[in-house]
Amino acid sequence: MILFGEGNLFLFIMQILTKYLIFILVTSSYTSRSLKQIHHQYDQLKLSRVNLEIFSNAMKTTLTLSYDILLVLFLEIRLHCFYHLSLLFRNASHYSSVIDTDPDENIMTLNRDLTRLQETLHSSLNEKKFSFLFQGLGFVLATILIRSAPRFVRISETGVTKMCRNIFAIEQTLTQIRTVGDAELMRAHRYYELLYATKPDEILAVIEEHGPEYTEQDYIHLLQLKHRSFPASESGNFDLNKYEQMIKKALHPNSTIQNKTVNGQLSQRF
Repeated sequence: MILFGEGNLFLFIMQILTKYLIFILVTSSYTSRSLKQIHHQYDQLKLSRVNLEIFSNAMKTTLTLSYDILLVLFLEIRLHCFYHLSLLFRNASHYSSVIDTDPDENIMTLNRDLTRLQETLHSSLNEKKFSFLFQGLGFVLATILIRSAPRFVRISETGVTKMCRNIFAIEQTLTQIRTVGDAELMRAHRYYELLYATKPDEILAVIEEHGPEYTEQDYIHLLQLKHRSFPASESGNFDLNKYEQMIKKALHPNSTIQNKTVNGQLSQRF
């Protein structure tokens, strides 16, 4: 309900969570005190041993619940990212003929969603817990953006520009939330910029010059998308299998040398 809820339902749930978190954080502050101080306060309250145990167990349960709620919120934020980006790639077909280069509406909705979550949680949580919720979010978003590249049937140069602006818009929102830039989103930005290459050899040149930045499968997905995006008149000049092998060779040069050595030894024996 929280993930797909809209409007009043979402705000109602977040208000309940916020009030409950405030209660949890206030009560859990007792745990930072020494055990001796707590027992001294119990003595002042003149609680019986049974009531003391009940009260102590209640505080432990409350603290456990506070951690559980924090974990739920941690997952909730990431589910919001998956949801909005899945809508983006569900309608990815128009990136082959897109005209405008403004950020996608699904990206703008994601940014508004993250900003609303930030405003709600920042007023209820201390800095450490707030940082925990948004820590590593750039890595999650970058991974989704990179691994979803195969969902594009084709992509034009204007479509590449639009994707780069999508990523830049997300990065701006995360910078406002965490007050620092995110290197992982820049990594996703560079990934889609590789599609500006007019020839696959340019992608290979980047790997040789700067070293591999992505996995073998990510590079192959990039080549396959580039191949699909070529006009029909030019796609015949693009030997996809050849460039896939060149990518593998560039990423695993040692394995190629080892194979040659093994083959040479076998030929000498037989």
